Amino acid sequence: MSTTTFRSVALLGATGNLGSKILAALNTAGYTVTAIQRKDSKNVASGAANSLKVDLTSESGLTEAFKGQDVVVSAVPNPVLATEKVWMDAAVSAGVKRIVLSEYSTNLETKLSQALPIVKDKLEIRKYAETLGSSGKIGWSSVNGGPFFVPFIWTSGWMGANPKTKKASYHDGGNKIVCTSTLERIGESVAKILAPEHAAETKNKSIYTYSAPVSERKITDIIAKITGSNFSETNSSIDEVTKDAFAAFEKGDMSKMMHFYIPFCFGDGYGGDFRDQAWNEKLGLKEMSDKEVEDMFRSFLSKKNGA
Repeated sequence: MSTTTFRSVALLGATGNLGSKILAALNTAGYTVTAIQRKDSKNVASGAANSLKVDLTSESGLTEAFKGQDVVVSAVPNPVLATEKVWMDAAVSAGVKRIVLSEYSTNLETKLSQALPIVKDKLEIRKYAETLGSSGKIGWSSVNGGPFFVPFIWTSGWMGANPKTKKASYHDGGNKIVCTSTLERIGESVAKILAPEHAAETKNKSIYTYSAPVSERKITDIIAKITGSNFSETNSSIDEVTKDAFAAFEKGDMSKMMHFYIPFCFGDGYGGDFRDQAWNEKLGLKEMSDKEVEDMFRSFLSKKNGA
């Protein structure tokens, strides 16, 4: 069976929280990584073999920067088609073999999720990539891992526990499962889908991976165990949260846009629990144990409290 081998990767967004983890994983996997940065960027892409400062609105400038690269990976936050299209077209012009989109979301394959305003831009970008892929101009891939499994998100009290206030916010009881990914897991996944043994089968596909399946109540129980605290509980209806968010959005009120992440993660039919479609086993990615999850939160809370 023929294999596809990638050696050089250009990385957009290499100095961001996620981009730096992707860069580290690509380095570990043996790729030669070039960081593509804004012309006026003062940030240093730690670990990159090369760093190029480019006008990211210039297709010709990006084309020149991408020459000789096998893959271009985007890790830019809040991508929109108008800007992402520029670098995708540049990758085609430069003869790049594969592009990796800045998705990193929960499930984009369900009709309910696709109706959420928070994924509109990513769906437009995906559609454009699919057009490029079906025309044979270039291959594309994406990695989707659910909400970031970053402790400060899960200790804010927005979804689950807030150790500071000792309050926990649940939705439909707090037992709904969502697949989550650490930033390191996303980086590992990007490196894995480009590996020679997987590159062909991941071409023109969205690949789902995760670190752990969790619920709001499970994380609260872990934090309660670590802190010894009891948490007061509030419970909200996912349907009501979703209706309220759509009602505000339709009036032009953007103040409740973050509320769309509640159904995106926990709503029935939205696909937040995507274990049945995950590539973890195919890619050799292990699920975190309960102890590993507890240790991650224990370390975070210890540092936060100055212990």
